[in-house]
Amino acid sequence: MSKARKIGLSLAAPVLAIAFALSTPTFAATLFSQGFETDVSGWITPTRVSSGTNGITSAAGSFHAETAQDAGDFTRWGGYNSSTGGSPGAFQPYTTAIDIFLNVSGSAANDTRFDFTSAINGPTGNFLRDFVFNAGFYNDNTGPGAGTDRFIISAGNNAGRANSFPKNTGAVAIENSGWYTFQEAFFNNSGQLGVNMSILDSTNAVIATWLLGGDPISNVGGNRYGWFATNEFSFLAIDNTTLTDASATPLPAALPLFGTGLGVMGLLGWRRKRKNVAALAV
Repeated sequence: MSKARKIGLSLAAPVLAIAFALSTPTFAATLFSQGFETDVSGWITPTRVSSGTNGITSAAGSFHAETAQDAGDFTRWGGYNSSTGGSPGAFQPYTTAIDIFLNVSGSAANDTRFDFTSAINGPTGNFLRDFVFNAGFYNDNTGPGAGTDRFIISAGNNAGRANSFPKNTGAVAIENSGWYTFQEAFFNNSGQLGVNMSILDSTNAVIATWLLGGDPISNVGGNRYGWFATNEFSFLAIDNTTLTDASATPLPAALPLFGTGLGVMGLLGWRRKRKNVAALAV
């Protein structure tokens, strides 16, 4: 895997809409699942820790993992293109997800950031594009949640300070510490790639969803990596990392993003917390 420290490729597909795309999930096979109960196989290379380490209870089970500052930890979700049977080929819908503990009371400096990307390949197995959650801790008086200690998160196609900003238009604030699921559903959106990038809380309530994409579906293949392209925190706790071939049939985008998931009715909550179902080595 070829990785630059920052994703500054200027290949960003257009943001189709900053809106909620309501979707009806279907249940299908879990192709990769790593909850760090026995090892970190399939990841390079976070540290496996027991529940309670650094005051954090695992999201599920008795263990989770920590990714260190600037470690660049990543997974291939069991292998590139595993959504298409383990080899390059035509696009098939899939979903990736990871639980990340957001510690609002962790005494981080203002504007401390991390970026997590779930990337996709072209049909021949070559890198196509990153889809990135851009997150930062803030205690300043600008942006969503101004004047409070909170994380601010937005979504885009680039990572790193030179190429992204958590406070971009459509950003949301998270003011409570806890585990949050960062989920990316890749689907065929009327002949173009659609990616619903969603954040769910520990009760499966949808905090926000961004709809990105735009590549012709004929130019799209299977999954590539999940990667902490940036991490300025001393560590981030992670758990429940999965890739499934469950897909969603999108309905027309209806509600503006600037809410917190009203109207979605928890439809994205179907994906939660099965640990080590089929952990596959990279």
